[in-house]
Amino acid sequence: MAAMLNLPYAVANKCVGFPARKGGDAHGRTATALQLRKPRPGSDASACYMKKHFSSYGGSWPSYAVAMDSKNPRAGSAPSNEPEGIGITEFLGGKNFLITGGTGFLAKVIIEKILRTTPDVGKIYLLIKAKDSEAAMKRLQNEIVNTELFKYLQQLRGVDYNHFLARKLVAVVGNVGEANMGIAPKMADEIAKEVDIIINSAGNTTFDERYDIAMDVNAMGPFRLMSFARRFRKLKLFLHVSTAYVNGMRQGVVLEKPFSLGDTIRKELGYAYSSDLHNTVLDMETEIKLAFCSRHDSNESASSCQEMKDLGLERARLHGWQDTYVFTKAMGEMVLHSMRGEIPVVTIRPSIIEGTCSEPIPGWIEGIRMIDPIILYYAKGQMTGFPADGDGVVDVVPADMVVNATLAAMAKHAQAPAREMHIYHVGSSTANPLTIRDMFSIFFQYFTRYPLSLAAGQPIKVAPMRLVSNLQQFKSNLERDVTLWGASETLSPRARMLFTMYAQKIMHLARIYQPYGFYGCRFDNANTEALFAEMSVEEKAQFHFDVRSITWKEYFTNVHIPGFLKHVMKGRGRFLHP
Repeated sequence: MAAMLNLPYAVANKCVGFPARKGGDAHGRTATALQLRKPRPGSDASACYMKKHFSSYGGSWPSYAVAMDSKNPRAGSAPSNEPEGIGITEFLGGKNFLITGGTGFLAKVIIEKILRTTPDVGKIYLLIKAKDSEAAMKRLQNEIVNTELFKYLQQLRGVDYNHFLARKLVAVVGNVGEANMGIAPKMADEIAKEVDIIINSAGNTTFDERYDIAMDVNAMGPFRLMSFARRFRKLKLFLHVSTAYVNGMRQGVVLEKPFSLGDTIRKELGYAYSSDLHNTVLDMETEIKLAFCSRHDSNESASSCQEMKDLGLERARLHGWQDTYVFTKAMGEMVLHSMRGEIPVVTIRPSIIEGTCSEPIPGWIEGIRMIDPIILYYAKGQMTGFPADGDGVVDVVPADMVVNATLAAMAKHAQAPAREMHIYHVGSSTANPLTIRDMFSIFFQYFTRYPLSLAAGQPIKVAPMRLVSNLQQFKSNLERDVTLWGASETLSPRARMLFTMYAQKIMHLARIYQPYGFYGCRFDNANTEALFAEMSVEEKAQFHFDVRSITWKEYFTNVHIPGFLKHVMKGRGRFLHP
């Protein structure tokens, strides 16, 4: 083990400064209602703020945004046998945090929630990739302080908003690709002395990323951060954000269990005698050498870049993972488990994270997430089919529920005497499954009622999504669609070129997403449900993450799709919506 850990130190000191690449860093009414935080000063403003945003989408205000579930009474009416709770806000008060990936989608929601619910929190040190402190501060202002996500907090704080954030948020110049996270020595000493909780939310989420880049961020990043964490004087918890899809090609219901160094899904599934598997042991040292030595032997040409992408997919599938992203994330978990020592670690494994369900803004989302390219291509009439099993389950979870589960798990285990490793699947595939067929039916109903329109104003008609059983059938259908698009005599040469380009992108998307369209794994969430049961009625309202309370048609129709069109598309294109 010691030999394995020495290699990454050498690699970390040599292999830094990778070029930035895209994709990396990393409702109708229903009787079942999602709960809001407990009433407090400013709650009327909260209601008005939320109602304003729902009205701007042109949809009705979901019932869960205004009412508590009848099975979960409001704070103050709890029976005597209700649990006392975890003490989430009490724990957060006065604590100092180090958050990596601080300008990323999920981290922003975490930061906003902490600041809004616990104004007496200590400092939040945000690791930001920038050339200097001035550039880091500019990113902090532009990507956090002045964003739509923080408007409600700004409303609550009033004129004190900027001063409040200046006291709480510290922009730290750094890079997960460097030793000690690339933090200046003086700042590193301050962080090591003051920080109570580490939240590692940095990650490269591109499914087919270059093997060296994905390895450097998703596997070596946790190694470097845990190495830095060993210097901390009062560290109470290391919280790592992973993904439920680290379970790779496992089948059936999989439990919330950690990986050990060298685990391989391929061997676990009984493929030890497969002719293409020469070694069923996942040797981290071999993988690290392979990734970085291949990088040094390559150049920046398009062909070399593709070779590094192919290498990652090849290694992932060899060992039983569907792509480079989930493979390297799994290795990151293995590294943390092997070297944590006495440091308590909580690993949060969310499934497909999409827009917020209710707070601070219903439907807030940043960037194009996993399901969103499909929504967009389908709504534009450019994707008429998809390779997937209609009876299969797509595991979706709103971002605010992931954040609430994260903070609850953090508070619970940072206060526990046992210094163990805990895993939480935060998803919906076992508790509230959504089939792929039902999801596409929701999309069809939505864009039939609220179609996008062409530049000339004509609505784009969509047909029910055709689900096909394999990639070849999908390719044939796509080629037929391209032929039909190109047959129009009114199309300009540029339009024909664009259709061809779209077809290439759609084919690539289908190829990458195919393993998920026929995914046979469901994520057990017993630990997550037990965590929710342990919370007080007040905490369940303020930090709600019970996915059983979601009505999927309501969520996509009145929250997620309108939110995506508003916050991500930002008015680009034409949408026929009241």
